[in-house]
Amino acid sequence: MVLGIGNLLGGDDAVGSCVVQMLNRVLSTRSSGRHSAGASVLAGITVIDGGTAPESYTSVIRRQRPESLILIDAADMGLPVGAVRIIPEGSLRTLTFSTHHMPLSAFISYVKELCGRVWLIGIQPAQTEAGTAISKVARTSARKLVRTILEGRLERIPLLE
Repeated sequence: MVLGIGNLLGGDDAVGSCVVQMLNRVLSTRSSGRHSAGASVLAGITVIDGGTAPESYTSVIRRQRPESLILIDAADMGLPVGAVRIIPEGSLRTLTFSTHHMPLSAFISYVKELCGRVWLIGIQPAQTEAGTAISKVARTSARKLVRTILEGRLERIPLLE
């Protein structure tokens, strides 16, 4: 299961939602009979745009009990803009995530009992001001992350140190 987190009206805070939109385009291409590279990896995968309230989807997670839950969000990790990292649960308290109704640490604590593995993937934003569009750098990182997901290579994403 892939759950994008973000605010479409908040610049690069939209990056998690952007990844979900890109994945959904691949899914719709696949279901229309056309196949793109890596689309077969998506068989049986649920893709959700959790917006600013991913906790609204805990019932879906509880019902499906996915083997892996991939959470994608903009995160100020103090890295160059567009950097992508797997964020260990212990690092959550030191990072800045933009707009959430519930702290991600509390959300992950709850859902990790319902999943085989929870992956939190952060993308370093350039800006998250309200009313701005997602930056080209964040969109490029989102596109690369989609490719990584489709190729089943999450373990190649560096761990945030």
